[in-house]
Amino acid sequence: MKTFSTICSLSLLLFIKAVASNPSAPSNLRTCDKIKTIGTNEHPFFGWYVNDRDENEIQTAYQILVSSTAAKLAKGESDVWDSGKTNSRLQNYVDYKGKALNSASGYFWKVRTWDKDGNVSPYSSTTFFETGLFKAVDWKGAYWIRRESKDANDYTYFRKSISLPTKTIKKAIVYLSAFHNYELYINGKIIGKGLAHHYPQYAYYNAYDVTGNLKNINTLAAMTHWYGGGQGRAKGDSRFMLKLVVSYTDGSQSIFGSDKTWKQHAVSEFNPNTARRNGEGIGYIDVIDSRKAIQNWNQPTFNDADWQQSMEIGAHPSAPFIGELQSDLTRPKEQTIAPVSVKNLGNGRYVIDLGKIYAGVPKINFIGGKAGDTVKMIAGFVLNPNGTVSEKINQSTNLSYSYVLNGGKCEFKPIVYLGYQYLQVDHSPNVLTTGNVNFVVRYYELEPERASFTSSNKMLNSVWELMTHSLTLGAQEDFVDTPTREKGGFLSDGYSQAVAGMETMGERAMNHRVLLQFLDSQNQYWPDGRLNAVYPNVDGKRDIPDFTQQYLLWVWDYYMQTGNLEFLTTNYTRLRKVAEYVSAYSKPGTGLIDKLAGGSGPYLNGIIDWPSNMRYGYDMETTSRTVISAYAYADFDIVSKIAALTGHDADAQLYRTKATLLSKAINKELINKDGVYIDGLLKDGSQSNHVSQHANMFPMAFGIVPEENKLAVIKAIKERNMSVGMVTVRFLPQALGNADEAAQLLKLYTNPNWDGWAKTVSLGGTATWESWNAPERNDSMCHPWGTSGLDGIQQYFLGLRLLKPQHELVEIKPLDFNGELKTVSGTVPTDKGDIKISWLRADRNYELTLQSPVNVSANVYLPKGSSNALTATVNGKLITGKVSGNYVLFTGIGSGKHTFKREF
Repeated sequence: MKTFSTICSLSLLLFIKAVASNPSAPSNLRTCDKIKTIGTNEHPFFGWYVNDRDENEIQTAYQILVSSTAAKLAKGESDVWDSGKTNSRLQNYVDYKGKALNSASGYFWKVRTWDKDGNVSPYSSTTFFETGLFKAVDWKGAYWIRRESKDANDYTYFRKSISLPTKTIKKAIVYLSAFHNYELYINGKIIGKGLAHHYPQYAYYNAYDVTGNLKNINTLAAMTHWYGGGQGRAKGDSRFMLKLVVSYTDGSQSIFGSDKTWKQHAVSEFNPNTARRNGEGIGYIDVIDSRKAIQNWNQPTFNDADWQQSMEIGAHPSAPFIGELQSDLTRPKEQTIAPVSVKNLGNGRYVIDLGKIYAGVPKINFIGGKAGDTVKMIAGFVLNPNGTVSEKINQSTNLSYSYVLNGGKCEFKPIVYLGYQYLQVDHSPNVLTTGNVNFVVRYYELEPERASFTSSNKMLNSVWELMTHSLTLGAQEDFVDTPTREKGGFLSDGYSQAVAGMETMGERAMNHRVLLQFLDSQNQYWPDGRLNAVYPNVDGKRDIPDFTQQYLLWVWDYYMQTGNLEFLTTNYTRLRKVAEYVSAYSKPGTGLIDKLAGGSGPYLNGIIDWPSNMRYGYDMETTSRTVISAYAYADFDIVSKIAALTGHDADAQLYRTKATLLSKAINKELINKDGVYIDGLLKDGSQSNHVSQHANMFPMAFGIVPEENKLAVIKAIKERNMSVGMVTVRFLPQALGNADEAAQLLKLYTNPNWDGWAKTVSLGGTATWESWNAPERNDSMCHPWGTSGLDGIQQYFLGLRLLKPQHELVEIKPLDFNGELKTVSGTVPTDKGDIKISWLRADRNYELTLQSPVNVSANVYLPKGSSNALTATVNGKLITGKVSGNYVLFTGIGSGKHTFKREF
């Protein structure tokens, strides 16, 4: 009798063409997750797509050549690095291992790959990357400058005219840093926008290729904005530094740097002495006087003779900016949209409806009126019965603007972004329409065009749209909790958004930067291994214990998505310290985590969920909390795996043992007489009487529940519908999905009568909320941490889960909704290309189509249904699988397009 493995091997042979062709040249070459990257650090990494028309192909090896010139690379001269033929399926996060790179230098590279049969591809086309400024000395010739000002809300213009010799420019790179925000122009053309909200010792800079922007005579101009410390923003001080390096074809260079000869002037139209919008420090109410606008300030023709010279602070480093400036490769994206409607309420009053909540700034063209007249505006989230904007449901934030007219044509456009749907304009001098009103939408790094999902259930589709749109609201200077009330980079909010951004939109660079930022907080404040709850921040040292615990889960998701082993290796000691901090609170006698130090007030020893009503009665009197111990189990498990990957074998065993012992302790101490988990142990060691959905879904999601308790635990989870908030909601679909509770999971996402995303949609929400009843409480109505529910759609509706990092091996296992959901299709972006999945469930038939890029292998599960047959057809050919629970498993499915059909 043939073994199962032999049958599978024979079936796979059916896919393989008689004569395998050579792979084509790799494409989509990236350095540090960017194409033609400007400003890398000294340790870049490389990525590419593998191209091969054969099905079921993988990359078995690669070879990278890096040269100092394009000419050398064209001749095959790799004077910087030749990786040699390297046996590996890795095709992103391939670390550079050549000669030490020079700062502010360009390098050229290409790559070729080998397939499973040893056939080699041609080399890719040549691409390049530019290194940034590695050390303070690299900024020589540039000085920190500022405008002398005591303004709490400091808007400043800087400009400088420069002349270039009559030579052919080979390349020109500009490097700059500004606290807090900047807009850079050359000869009146926008070059880029950016920020440096991190603490001064960790401050960032950006770099841009401006080769095509220079003439013989040029004007460099920048507008900067400093507005003190706030939520998600360290105070620092107002300063700006720029260095322009122009290289010529004859080998010479011109270097220009910011110094005291740069002219500066206040951005006079912005009133610097207005009230704060709220107590979170997100900024000041915009009061803008168009009569004071300085026209064409960034143009070469502008006369700046009456402007003053800048104050020269000094070269870098200059206290408190004492660290090496870090290159930030993340960039904002902007898109101008027209409103859905502009409703005329009479007497110069209009209500602008964007159709949904967006983050950005309005842009309105006004004409006429008397010079000095003021147009008042108020933004918001809901309308009053009379059609005006409600000022009561405002997330405790003053969302007003004031604009003083000049009597002619003027354009209202603030600088600081906010998130809202409606904007009411009072006393407009002219008729407002969708033709003269726009909104500039902004977000960082995401690629919403790569997010794809649709199904036969309209509400499920609406929930997907709700969450994916919400991702764009939070991807700002960090993964902020809301673009309106508090623009804080909270760790839990970041985890919720960042993983969803990776899974649905292919985001990488923001994840990498923000993960490193939180490790900076450990260095700055927490020798015991904790991390700040929000960072950077004006509050300084501030932690929430279970936010720290979530960090390692984020790290592991990041690694599985990217395969970035260097991140784990370089930061191993700091990652382990997180687990050490948690382990230090293991209570003798029970083995549970007890009174995990940190937090204060309602966050003391752990937040569990938030806002407090989203705890649904969780017993906060417990000191050994089930949720905290479950997080600890996950932390120990993850550190054990990281230790094994990075060669720390003793730690791997130590933390594997800790995880095992803790799971046993959870099951011994925290299960009651009914076989379900209680919320924890009280101070005296007795069990809490309260059974929450939180306490039961965590053990189920993490695989801790003993077999004999699973039915009771699932029952406890199901009978509570949706009884968790956004801090923990990711784990509820995970618990139901792992238990194969398809019907309950579908209700969780689509039943508008339950708390949940469908309820938000049914109540008119256009973004995820801070709580399921946000309008009743004036909680945030644009709080993107609810996007963590996208993980459940990916894993259990589309059915994709990662088994090996970087999608090398995936599981395709949509739950069997038994006809309640008939069709699903969608796209999953990966570092190897997009994976496309679609399935259709009829009464007696099931069809699934999987299209995978080269170098992805899959285990595919089809519903077993009522049939005892273990067969299916794939592209018309019969194959045999094996039983796996309620499914039939087919292993070793490779790249290409495969359509599975099975009859029940």
